[in-house]
Amino acid sequence: MDKFFINWIKKINWPKVFLCGLIYTIVATIIHQIEAVFTMSYYTMPEFFGVWSKLMMPTAGPPPVSFMVTSVILTFVSGISLALVYYYLRDILPKDMKRRVLFFADLLIALSFVFFTLPVYLLFNLPLALLISWFISSFVILCAASFTFIKIIK
Repeated sequence: MDKFFINWIKKINWPKVFLCGLIYTIVATIIHQIEAVFTMSYYTMPEFFGVWSKLMMPTAGPPPVSFMVTSVILTFVSGISLALVYYYLRDILPKDMKRRVLFFADLLIALSFVFFTLPVYLLFNLPLALLISWFISSFVILCAASFTFIKIIK
């Protein structure tokens, strides 16, 4: 194994990474639930039933419990992954707390826009308002995550 990678792994405080993942999961779940309340009409429109995964909507109606459990698990994994990205980049981020939070949040938001928002807009027949809502909720989640990671991991 590469010496850089081994040294990087040794520096990781895993309890803090898991705590970041847990906080990310709680924040993201709450924000997504609030967002779902405001965008529920899009999920109930028959013309979009074919867009939603069978995991989310095996039949018309609310998602089953298995979807919620899978969602929480994948959100936790996402939070851990983002905390590890922060660990990887933290030595090159600005030292000032405010600038560090904004820089890391900007990086995550830009990557989200490029690798999620734009491809979804190009590939799927979804209402633009729903895509904008998803971007805004992601923006809030990633800003909160950036602040959380920087406060916890330091």
